[in-house]
Amino acid sequence: MKPLIGITCDYDIAADRLRLHNDYCQAIYAAGGMPVMLPYVDIEDLCFLASRLDGIMFTGGGDVDPHYFGELPHYALGQVNPVRDEAEIRLCAWAMSNDKPVLGICRGIQVMNVAMGGTLYQDIVAQMKCEIVVNHRQTAPGWQPCHGVRLEVDSIISRIMGHQNIRVNSFHHQAVKEVAPPFYVAGRSDDGVIEVIESKEHTFAVGVQWHPERMYKYHKNMLMLFKAFVEACRKSK
Repeated sequence: MKPLIGITCDYDIAADRLRLHNDYCQAIYAAGGMPVMLPYVDIEDLCFLASRLDGIMFTGGGDVDPHYFGELPHYALGQVNPVRDEAEIRLCAWAMSNDKPVLGICRGIQVMNVAMGGTLYQDIVAQMKCEIVVNHRQTAPGWQPCHGVRLEVDSIISRIMGHQNIRVNSFHHQAVKEVAPPFYVAGRSDDGVIEVIESKEHTFAVGVQWHPERMYKYHKNMLMLFKAFVEACRKSK
């Protein structure tokens, strides 16, 4: 039986509508899992549903409200979504405390870090000082890698990817700043932006700043990330 993988959705407050790019579902399905779209209901009921699933994937989307990491809004902060922030941060904290396998993508890596007490750069261009400036908001097709990431040699992600140096796509302006335990930095881009966090204290808890769901059809190593996640979910059943 395929592992059941809960997938968080974007939520359009004005239209009262859930939205999700199909690539997320297709990537999980291609890796051997069965995708389950998660609704934004009462948090206790959402966690009850998650307890019936084998893993949770936190997807990309808008900015995380800096209220959750003790900061005032920066002038470069983008649109925030209070419904999504509250549900995802609490769900992620529950998942981590119950050792439910977790994969975070783009916004998802940020949710993982904030849920455990970490902070974010609200805008990397305005707040992060570095000599090398990488364009983290590419205009190339989504499947096209635009910059490199160096992975830590003994990291989970480097074993999955089979290499220490990979190339990824990029569609973000926020990033992980202070990393919350039990996470550690497992990969950075050339300008120092944190691209991967992971925990060795959990069955599977990996967050990546890029969008592997847009790349997996063209780059085998990105499919391997989803396969590793789905396999961890299978073993946790």
